[in-house]
Amino acid sequence: MSNNDKSNWLWPVLILAIAVTLISGMIYAQKLMQQVETIEQNQVSQYESRRLMLAQTDALNINWMRTLNPLAKNIQGDIVWSSSMQQGMMRFANLAALPNGQQYHLLIYDLASPADKPISIVTFSPDLNIPTELLIPFTSNKVIKEPYKFMIMLEYEDSEITSEPLLLAQP
Repeated sequence: MSNNDKSNWLWPVLILAIAVTLISGMIYAQKLMQQVETIEQNQVSQYESRRLMLAQTDALNINWMRTLNPLAKNIQGDIVWSSSMQQGMMRFANLAALPNGQQYHLLIYDLASPADKPISIVTFSPDLNIPTELLIPFTSNKVIKEPYKFMIMLEYEDSEITSEPLLLAQP
């Protein structure tokens, strides 16, 4: 077999490999764009809800304070709560995706409830494959009259591991 014979089949294989790579890249980019578009559509309605909450005269808008937990180091955001609407919205940037067996848990402390019994609001473990600002709406199944502390805890499925405070917000 001569060098010319080797190059005759090499070029079509190389061109085919390049074409497959380009097509795969285009398909991946299209799926990624669809995910981004879905997130944007969901967030438009959530931003409208947040704006409505902020328009309430009793609305609280508090920035998250980070604890010394290294996971909280880069997290930014705030929480909005309206007692008249009994609704709230958490906003996060740089919220880390958690491994299996861990989740975030929002607790609210209310002056109308005992201090050692915070109100459990919502647990969540967002899938953050695409970096974006994350909005999480929430309501309470118990009436919250005078919230004085909002706390995000890092919880583990293993009940032997103690939950860790991660973020705190106080009016």
